[in-house]
Amino acid sequence: MAYLVDPGQIGGAVFGLIVLYLATKVLWRLFFHPLSKYPGPKSFAATSLVNTYYVFKATRVYKVAELHNKYGPVVRLGPNELSYIDERVWKDIYGYHKDGGELQKHMPAINALGGYGVFHNPSDADHARIRKLLSTGFSEKAIRDRESIIQGYISTLIRKLIEKADMGEKLDATWWFDCLGADIAGHFGYGESFNALETSTLPEFMPIMDQLLRGLTIGLALQQYPVLRTVGGILRNLSPFERTFKALVESKVEKREKWLDAGQEGEVEDYYSLLTRNDDVVQQLGPKMIRTVSGDLMIAGSDTTATGLSVAIYLLLRNPSKLELLSKEIRSTFKSEDEITMVSTNGLKYQTAIISESMRCYPAGPETTRRVTNMGGNFICGEFVPGGTLVGTYAWAAGHYKAAWKDVESFVPERWLGDERYEGDMRGVSNVWNAGPRNCLGQNFALAHMKLVLARLIWNFDMELCTESENLMDVGASVLVYHKGPLMIKLKSVQR
Repeated sequence: MAYLVDPGQIGGAVFGLIVLYLATKVLWRLFFHPLSKYPGPKSFAATSLVNTYYVFKATRVYKVAELHNKYGPVVRLGPNELSYIDERVWKDIYGYHKDGGELQKHMPAINALGGYGVFHNPSDADHARIRKLLSTGFSEKAIRDRESIIQGYISTLIRKLIEKADMGEKLDATWWFDCLGADIAGHFGYGESFNALETSTLPEFMPIMDQLLRGLTIGLALQQYPVLRTVGGILRNLSPFERTFKALVESKVEKREKWLDAGQEGEVEDYYSLLTRNDDVVQQLGPKMIRTVSGDLMIAGSDTTATGLSVAIYLLLRNPSKLELLSKEIRSTFKSEDEITMVSTNGLKYQTAIISESMRCYPAGPETTRRVTNMGGNFICGEFVPGGTLVGTYAWAAGHYKAAWKDVESFVPERWLGDERYEGDMRGVSNVWNAGPRNCLGQNFALAHMKLVLARLIWNFDMELCTESENLMDVGASVLVYHKGPLMIKLKSVQR
């Protein structure tokens, strides 16, 4: 029986309709979409696949910085996405709006423990409950109460490094900072150190940190495509990195809960204890979220300071004149190492500027935390943005925006000290700790930690950068955190 209509013609017609639909959609996005007035490459405006491509390459933050330097402070990064470099974003995007609360988080992320944590939690109410539980543990008083414990771990680090220096061995500073971060995160997270410094062994989750965060970044990218959301979830469930991290957190939690049931308390209240001390709130949040938050804190607590210290040491060794100034400040301020405390290091103005400049150059979290404008739209940086638009600022791009910083690619701590040569710098565009109700709760803790470690390292050692690490930061791929490779250095104990 002959076909009344050739199947090939039907297929051709369907294909033609699909092509026509896609072409029409692209043309509408390019010329008639409400965001079509904003500058940016046409390829990004036409489809979000281009943005996703750079996510998979782990180079999106560098591409965004390149686009801002080409197109200006506002760039269209997708059919429905805008990126900003402007000090007003901290209020307009990340602040609290009296008429509509916070702008909604975009694509909330479920981490390796299978639940929402503190960083990507879609619920403002749950996030507020979590912050309230943890706030006492990050207060100025709580940080000072923890100082003796932190100093103890730093003393162990210094002792280990002196042994290496005396033997004339080169060492990987990043690895040792990871050990320090893991021990402190374990102690304050679950009441028990990982004993990484003493045993010279990193806990299992540290070597796979990059893979964990890369998986989370890719998962967030895939969530933009409904068809791929399930695929992303399946891939994450199959990931050995995710299983390793989940098993580690579960074992820590189970052990801590046994201690709590037995009435065992540490020198200071750890963060898991803070999370579980209010039964009503625990019931509201649920055990999965509590465990997820504890895992978030372990990652953030161990990685952020380790990255910050690695970057600061690297930049100082690449800029010997800056290292000399810092050495003079520290070694002339203190008569003994015992005088180096949380209070006294706050008076080290040049060291504080070095940390600020290091975080501008290489922020530990170089990506963005995107928000979605309210259904009725919002005014952002003086212009109305329609509802449902993705908006945000990228820390890396903000720190490398040529219009905001003189000598943008140079390491210049003096720009944070009122040097008149840099009075035109737009320092307000860079805020690596974010702002508003969801800013970094642990920023004061992290800064106190970094100041103590850096000051005590400079007090104890002269340092030399090994040849193999001279271009270390030039090759770092970036996901949610900046990838830090081995920082090979040689130490020489200061003789007094």
